[in-house]
Amino acid sequence: MQPRTPTGITDQDLYNKSVGQVLAGNVSAGNGLTFAADGTPLTFSTDNLGGIIIRVGSISNPNGQQFHWTAANTNLTITHNLNKLPYGFVLIASYAVTNIFWGTIPPTTTQITLQSSAVTEDTTIWIMA
Repeated sequence: MQPRTPTGITDQDLYNKSVGQVLAGNVSAGNGLTFAADGTPLTFSTDNLGGIIIRVGSISNPNGQQFHWTAANTNLTITHNLNKLPYGFVLIASYAVTNIFWGTIPPTTTQITLQSSAVTEDTTIWIMA
């Protein structure tokens, strides 16, 4: 859902309603597209917030994720193809206690490098750009 853009000051009511509509639940980082056997999302749609949600598989990668941790505290380069430089990331879901942090390679407009303190479980990360 894209917010409407008012055409002038006389459309203030239309503008207010449009902003209200957006703030009433029409802003999303994405939704699950495919799901694991336990019902958790494996892939996500792209929606109207800047960024992308990516599920990163555990070291054993039983769900066959494109990206998966290889070792604790080791760089994992994720191709995001946002054509914008990521400015941060949020851990959305984790099945074990973990810290996700910047890797040793600076992010680019197509890739980000992250590390995890625990790699035995899948994690879901929202990369913001």
